[in-house]
Amino acid sequence: MTSCRHVYQHICDHLDEDLSSARCRRIRQHLEACPDCAAYLDSLKRTILLYRSAPTPAVPPVVHRALAKAIQQEHIRGESSGRSARRSRTARPRRKQP
Repeated sequence: MTSCRHVYQHICDHLDEDLSSARCRRIRQHLEACPDCAAYLDSLKRTILLYRSAPTPAVPPVVHRALAKAIQQEHIRGESSGRSARRSRTARPRRKQP
């Protein structure tokens, strides 16, 4: 039998999918027999639905301009150092000297 703890740990793994794996079948069986876990799943689904239905907040123009300027400056710094901005983000950190 699957425990409530197991359900809580794995219920979000594939929330939008109808999977037929052994783990998903056990979780589904547990949900049918456990009103607390069924309520938890219902709460998660409602929360996701509310989140998806909420309007996306507009970014104020001043914030948009500041972000664009910061991105442009980072790009220029990457070009002036001989590296692309992408490479500078993925480069390994240098070791500290003892």
